[in-house]
Amino acid sequence: MDVKFGPDGALYICDWYNPIIGHYQASFRHPDRDKTHGRIWRVTAKGRALTQPPKLPDSSVPELLDHLKSSDRWTRRFAKRVLADRPTDQVTAALKEWTAQPGCSEHALIEALGVYQSHEFVATDLLARLCRAREPGARAYAAGVAGAWADRLPDPLALLRPLVADENARVRLQAVVACTYVPKPEAMEVAAIAADLPTDRFLNYALNQAVFALKAYWLPAFKAGKLNLENKSSRLGLLVRADGTSDTLQAVRDLLKSVRMDSAIRETYLRILVETGDANDLAAILSLSDPSLQARLLPALAADASARDLRPAGDLTAALRPLIASRNSELRAEVLRLAGVWKLEVFRADAENIARDGTASETVRRAAIEAIAGLGGERSNAILTVLAAPEEAVSIRSAAIAALCGFDLESAAEFASRSLARLNNGAAFDEIFSSFLRRQGGAAALAVALARRPLPKLAAEAGLRLMNAGGRRNDQLARVLAEAAGFKSEGKTVTAAEIAAFASEVRASGDARHGAEIFHRAELGCTACHTVNGQGGNVGPDLSALGTAQPVDFIIGAILDPQKEVKEGYMSVSVLMKDGEEFQGYQVRETSGELVLRDVLQNKEVRLRRDTIKETKQNGSVMPSGLADTLTRAEFRDLVRFLSELGKPR
Repeated sequence: MDVKFGPDGALYICDWYNPIIGHYQASFRHPDRDKTHGRIWRVTAKGRALTQPPKLPDSSVPELLDHLKSSDRWTRRFAKRVLADRPTDQVTAALKEWTAQPGCSEHALIEALGVYQSHEFVATDLLARLCRAREPGARAYAAGVAGAWADRLPDPLALLRPLVADENARVRLQAVVACTYVPKPEAMEVAAIAADLPTDRFLNYALNQAVFALKAYWLPAFKAGKLNLENKSSRLGLLVRADGTSDTLQAVRDLLKSVRMDSAIRETYLRILVETGDANDLAAILSLSDPSLQARLLPALAADASARDLRPAGDLTAALRPLIASRNSELRAEVLRLAGVWKLEVFRADAENIARDGTASETVRRAAIEAIAGLGGERSNAILTVLAAPEEAVSIRSAAIAALCGFDLESAAEFASRSLARLNNGAAFDEIFSSFLRRQGGAAALAVALARRPLPKLAAEAGLRLMNAGGRRNDQLARVLAEAAGFKSEGKTVTAAEIAAFASEVRASGDARHGAEIFHRAELGCTACHTVNGQGGNVGPDLSALGTAQPVDFIIGAILDPQKEVKEGYMSVSVLMKDGEEFQGYQVRETSGELVLRDVLQNKEVRLRRDTIKETKQNGSVMPSGLADTLTRAEFRDLVRFLSELGKPR
């Protein structure tokens, strides 16, 4: 029924049972209701004496403040309760001296801030100090207090601005909520900064509520073109998507009519209008006079077709016909892709002729191949088979193989094995491997084909790198590639005793300098995912201070079994589409009809319509297991030594 810590440090549990349900369905006067039985359990730590409850009512203010450092929650709670009843001038004067003491922990400062709150005394200096605290819990608490005191602080938004962009999601959440207590349009500007960073369902909810709570202040400023969103599409998109009302969308349309609007801002507003507007808004993009701007915006129309099942109003064939003849190759390419996405059969002959035209630019030919794949059917399969032949240029061949994966995995795998045996082109390697990794059963089909034909070391290393960096580990394909690359696994320790022994070996003889070289090996993909001292990818956690935060045995275990403990905010999602395509990455946002995912393999956001999704599941860390299987024991030892020293003074 209830759980409380007592003044003696013990845990008290109220254990009660009644044969009659305790809610309104049964009368409290029911004769079977048991009013006499029940138990209270006291749970204590074995072999440790109970604590002596302090005599709080008789304690002085300085003594009560020292009780705020107690390890017992009960003592801290009731010390604050007694302090709340003492004279405000006495408490605040003592608090100022107490918080100035050297060595006062951030946790103690949080308790002190709570005492100030109980006296409704605005302690601006202490609040600012905790807003810069090392512990994220302290910063989160400070953000909440900044919201509560917003009407009495000289500039609450100055405190909240860095907190909405904090590295910790909980801090960002509290800061966004705090912004809603500042009745100014600038509060929405500050809260919207959080939309630039990864969000979860809690942050999304808080951001949406901030849009609603502050609408009376930000909408007039937005209509007047005075809301400063720093031309960030993430922030503008937040307002339009979260509000979802016609007046906000109409404000975007009205602002676009302004001749004074900067070209970069105009493009951002057009992009948001494409993502959230109606069929008429989409049709306006097809009639833009700037070919370069049009080329940049047309991919958003393709995304609308898959994410919202929405096309521009009007005659699409008539709208695309003059664009497909444009001298701008980028625009021609995007128009061809759209013809495939919209399945405009009338453009099939154009796409086939362009795809086979050796004089056309590679950009346009590759787009024509995508269009052919989008149109589908046996005719597309036949054309792609011809274009995947060894006689074609490398980029055309790789594009055709990638497109063929959506029709016939076995044939595509056979073409891939032949091409990979002759290629030395990194971009082509990535395109071919990623096309199979994105299809259900694709990695297995490619592994079977590659096992029958020798693979160059360069291609094998490229495949391993892409699998490791993209989190799409397939054991069957990994074995084939590792053998072709010449990597021989010596096996890795798995028991706790062996990990402890290996940790000692790392500390005794590990070579951090050599470990750094191993860390930067392309085939491992470490630098594609992790940042070290400002360099590297942002898929996984920043490792710059890893050595100061985790012991050696933890680092070993995390490499051998990445799923054992996934860092908060790095739980990936795996999505299988009904057409067999697979995506894996981090959820950006979701609505009732759409899921937006940052796909790690493609390193971009993808919008997925919910009715086209077959299965969604949490996938743990994108860091694959078996990552160190290609390392010798000595190499693995040196790698761990390098990681264990990150952040430590030399």
